[in-house]
Amino acid sequence: MPAIDVFLTLYKTNHRLVQTLEEQLGSFGLTLGRWCLLVALRSGGRPMLPSELSDDLAVTRANVSNLLNALEKAGRIERAFDPANRKRILVHLTPQGREVIANVWPVYEQTIARLVGGKLSPDEQAQLSALLKKLV
Repeated sequence: MPAIDVFLTLYKTNHRLVQTLEEQLGSFGLTLGRWCLLVALRSGGRPMLPSELSDDLAVTRANVSNLLNALEKAGRIERAFDPANRKRILVHLTPQGREVIANVWPVYEQTIARLVGGKLSPDEQAQLSALLKKLV
């Protein structure tokens, strides 16, 4: 069945991409999950609620909590009470977190470019992106 072939190919491709990225990120003391959380915070441009990060990353609240614990222990994020509502906790990037993003981003970009851009033309990348967005 073509649909099953597509699914299995996506699964294998994702596994290979994640494995390669994990290897690259490991040299910076990061996992892909921790990296994605840092990038989500930077992209958000403001302190975020853990629930917002969970929704943004499409992972469980418990998973985000574990990621936050590890990043906070490493000094890359900080959690603080929301001054507007003391019942809420906001997650902030620390200066060290910003520095990690600045140092890792070029490696991340180069890895993605090599894995995707090295195999697909810009037109093929655009086509694949459009097709994958139809599945989400």
